Amino acid sequence: MASRSEQALVALVDRLRQIPDIGVERNSALPERIPEGGLVVMRDGDPGEPEQALGGFEPVYYRHAVELELYAESGDQAIRDQTFDELATAIGTALDADPTLGGLVFGMTYGRPEVKTDAVEGGPAIKTGTITLVLDYEAPSPLG
Repeated sequence: MASRSEQALVALVDRLRQIPDIGVERNSALPERIPEGGLVVMRDGDPGEPEQALGGFEPVYYRHAVELELYAESGDQAIRDQTFDELATAIGTALDADPTLGGLVFGMTYGRPEVKTDAVEGGPAIKTGTITLVLDYEAPSPLG
């Protein structure tokens, strides 16, 4: 059976893949193609150090920071900005629909993405952003 961390990450990717018309990848290299509706690349991030309850008994608790990289591409600035905003809004809606990821986490916190636009030689510009998402969950042991 997969660790609680892996279960939560798989559930998060599955939740994001329910958003129509976007691409979702996990831990991939830089994207080669960005779908018209945008792309999300989830980075597994860092579960941090486990916190134990008083007395040092199991379970342990984590605040796992996961990064969601957002990509929107278009030669037209207005379309690129609109696509990026729709992508960010759809992610928020999807996460808010099931903030416990089917009971795997206690909850999650996140904010608006840090945004920048990158020029691409010979191609349309790409608007990118990173959302840091924190998953709160418990595991049966520091390795679980």
